[in-house]
Amino acid sequence: MSLIEVKNVSYAYNENSVAIDDVSFDLEEGTYTTIIGHNGSGKSTLAKMMAGLLEIQKGTITINGLQVNVDNINKIRQDLGIVFQNPDNQFIGSTVRDDIAFGLENKLVASEEMEAIIGEYVAKVGLSDYLDYEPQNLSGGQKQRVAIAGIMAMKPKIIIFDEATSMLDPKGKKEIKQLMSQLSDNHITVISITHDIEEVLQSDECIVLNKGKLFMKDKPEKVFADAEKLRKINLDIPFAMQVKEVFRNHKIKLKANDLKGMADELWQLNSKR
Repeated sequence: MSLIEVKNVSYAYNENSVAIDDVSFDLEEGTYTTIIGHNGSGKSTLAKMMAGLLEIQKGTITINGLQVNVDNINKIRQDLGIVFQNPDNQFIGSTVRDDIAFGLENKLVASEEMEAIIGEYVAKVGLSDYLDYEPQNLSGGQKQRVAIAGIMAMKPKIIIFDEATSMLDPKGKKEIKQLMSQLSDNHITVISITHDIEEVLQSDECIVLNKGKLFMKDKPEKVFADAEKLRKINLDIPFAMQVKEVFRNHKIKLKANDLKGMADELWQLNSKR
C-alpha cells in the first residue's frame, strides 16, 4: 500500500469554481514529489485537503492507512507537517529556541530532553548560532529553515511545502531546495507545491495539474520531454532543457541535462574539430 492515496478527489469553492476535479494518484514513502501547474490549477487546494485544512467534498485521501477526515485528522497530523508560503505567519515563539520548543511542548516532550532535540534540528538546518535570535531579525531563507526545523523536531513522515520558496530571494530558494532533497534522502516523504520549474528537476516525481485535473504524473525528465504539451497549458521547461532544445534545433545532439554537463560536452565537441 502506498503511503498517500488520492482517489477521485474533487473540490469546488462554489458552483462556478471547481478547484480539483476527479484527481487520483499514489505517492510512495520517502519520495520527493513536486506538484506544478498554472495559477488556479488547484495545487494549493489539493495540499490543503491532504493536510486536513479543507474538507474533502468528493473522493478520499488516505495517509498511512488512515482516511483524511475529522475523526482521523489529529492522528494524521502527528505524521505530517506543512510549511507555508510566508514564514512570518508561522512563528509563535519570541526566539528560534522558543518557537521550536512550542511544538515539542504540545507533544508533551519532557523538558530535560527538549534542549538536545532543539539543538539537533537547528544544526540540521544550519542555524545553531541563531537559537536566541528573534525570528523577525532573520532573512526569509533563515525563517523558512526555522519553520522546517520545528517540523523536523516533531519527526513527521511527511512534509508538505506549499509555495515555500516563492517569497524568497535566490539564495534563500537554494537553501530550502537543498533541504528538501536532504529530507527525502532521510526517508521523509516530501511534497512541494511550486512554480519553480528548476526545482522539479531535483524531485523524484512530478505531478502536473491543469484546470483542476491531473494532466501528467511521471519522472521529471519524462514530464519535460514534451515541451509543446506543457507550453499549451502555460508551463515551460527548465532553462537547461531550453538550451538543449536550441542545440537540438541546430542539429547538435547533447546527452547532458545540466548546464555544466552541456558545457563539458560542447568543449569536447569543439576540441575534436
